Amino acid sequence: MSILILAAGSEIAQANVRLFLARGEKTLLAVRNMEACDRFMETLPVEQRANAVALRYDAFEDIKTPTHAEAFVERVLDFSRDTFGEEIHAVYVAQGVLISSCREHWAQELEACFFINFTSVAYFLESFAQRMERAGENGAKVGGAKRWIAVVASVAGDRGRFSNYPYGASKAALDAYLSGLRARLFPHKINLLTIKPGLTRTKMIRGLPQENSRTAVSPERVAKDIDRAIRKDRCVLYTPWFWRWILLFTRIIPESLFRRLKF
Repeated sequence: MSILILAAGSEIAQANVRLFLARGEKTLLAVRNMEACDRFMETLPVEQRANAVALRYDAFEDIKTPTHAEAFVERVLDFSRDTFGEEIHAVYVAQGVLISSCREHWAQELEACFFINFTSVAYFLESFAQRMERAGENGAKVGGAKRWIAVVASVAGDRGRFSNYPYGASKAALDAYLSGLRARLFPHKINLLTIKPGLTRTKMIRGLPQENSRTAVSPERVAKDIDRAIRKDRCVLYTPWFWRWILLFTRIIPESLFRRLKF
């Protein structure tokens, strides 16, 4: 089984790569920083390194338009066939960028936030989904492997908050898009998992007050939850589990009160 990891520089994604490789699955790591990826590869067990291959990827260059996205998908599929001798069976999308609010450079930051977190992901998934729909006789399996898509969204998308509403809005758009795409792919026996991590101790929040929150957890813990959810064909995952209940409470706060909360 071959898995494409889009934005594999993510610490959560890399923790999942370790779990995939431990089961003997092949991983194609699409990354912007090849040097950092090489350093990551060196930390892998020697016997697993042959199953982890890197491909340079930059969303601003490779999927900046739907046409670019289609060309990138073709390049990825060709690369997988040449490297592993088989098609991509599954896709794991981990890209994201955090901006806290719109201030001095609000226009550029807002554009980058929505493009990286939502627009480019939608361009890519639309193109890849079409290929997955066409592959296989009834869409259930290709080469004996179950097919799936997993996308990292965020609990921030459940309700816009004072401190990070641009980021939350981009993830909310992604959440709604994935819900519709999931319904579209369901008849083809392709499962789509929306991943909603809470605070995770990654470089995204490094140096911020949230890093020391009691609710913040390691990327490895999140990755284990994701791996379990993929294998169980889950639709939506809040990780850790308690974020489902935190967000349930957050969503029922009346707007007249919520607008006064500076968090």
